[in-house]
Amino acid sequence: MTDAVHAAGGLIVCQLWHVGRFSHVDLQPDGGAPVAPSAIRAEGQTYTENGMLDVSMPRALETSEISGIIQQYRHAAECAHRAGFDGVEVHSANSYLLDQFLRDSTNQRDDEYGGNIENRSRLTLEVTAAVVEVWGHNRVGIRLSPVTPDAGNTPLDSQVMQTYGHLIKQLNRFYLAYMHFVEGATATSRSVPDGVDLDALRALFKGAYIGNNNYDLNLAVNRRAEGKVDAVAFGRPFIANPDLVRRLKEGADLAVAPRETYYGNGANGYTDWPVLAG
Repeated sequence: MTDAVHAAGGLIVCQLWHVGRFSHVDLQPDGGAPVAPSAIRAEGQTYTENGMLDVSMPRALETSEISGIIQQYRHAAECAHRAGFDGVEVHSANSYLLDQFLRDSTNQRDDEYGGNIENRSRLTLEVTAAVVEVWGHNRVGIRLSPVTPDAGNTPLDSQVMQTYGHLIKQLNRFYLAYMHFVEGATATSRSVPDGVDLDALRALFKGAYIGNNNYDLNLAVNRRAEGKVDAVAFGRPFIANPDLVRRLKEGADLAVAPRETYYGNGANGYTDWPVLAG
């Protein structure tokens, strides 16, 4: 896959995930419980071989297990390097494991990975440090989503500006390639709660900034002109428009992929969208 991207003149970055509590026992080794900072069950469903199922009750990670989680990220970074990717992105967003540790609504630990903001930020920073050791700072990015709830609308962190402000300032010491920021709630809305200023958080980061979430061409052009983004991430439009860049340049209509085709289930409606004639 990476060879094909490079042959076409492209670059490709691998996003490193751990979904934490947002999982199901059918997806876990030996049918065990998903792991999380605290034993708090998420709401919503996840994809399994038996269709969409309610996520399972997680167990809290023991402090002694967390070094193993960091090692899993390091191993994933090494695998991505061997596979020929051009960089990696630490996924500390979307209410998945690293984000679960960040938020006081999902992290009720009383060890060095819970309690105050510094402790709750610790895992994201240690994972980032491990990945940078593999790749070097200029090939590692990070994804954050300060106001994205999970599928059950679990409360956000009680101090969004303070928590993510501290994290971003600490991330600056790694001189990362970029910060990929979900502006609003992923795939749903660009609105943010009262008292949250995402542009103020963005301004704390000393590096390239990628804006994400419900962008269209006009919004992308305007925010770029205002100096509020260095680049824009388009996600869902690429599913149904493999030639999205050309369509945006030419002002062509965009196709829309039905949600039921997301994440596989065959080529129909997923990898069989046509490109523009000519």
